[in-house]
Amino acid sequence: MERHMTFDDDAGMGYIYLTEPLKHHTITKTDELPLNESIVLDFGKGIPIIGIELEGETALKIKGLADEMPTFTKGTTADGESYYSLRLNDELVKRSVTHPDAKKIVFLFSDPDCREFIGIDIYDTKSYDESFLIG
Repeated sequence: MERHMTFDDDAGMGYIYLTEPLKHHTITKTDELPLNESIVLDFGKGIPIIGIELEGETALKIKGLADEMPTFTKGTTADGESYYSLRLNDELVKRSVTHPDAKKIVFLFSDPDCREFIGIDIYDTKSYDESFLIG
């Protein structure tokens, strides 16, 4: 199984893969997540977000998790909509944020200022490979 997260000790950066790393999706642009410049999104051709770069304190949150290989889970909303979810811990969500170019990918924070990143929910299930995300 491919890892969903990596951490580069030399650069002090983490990465969360939303697609298989070896599939070489073309990055069309890179942009910061609104309200948290430590989260940088790699947008792709034919796929909303290829992966998520984490910097600074945000990156340190996944340093130990990268070796544990956390995986996404599949859930269903009260309306019957499926989604994929990845949590770094079990803290309560106090704020969620989307990027204007990927509104069906929700970034979750345990604080109202969006400094304490705790996970993501992907509601665009058609763009992502369930066998990679879930395993």
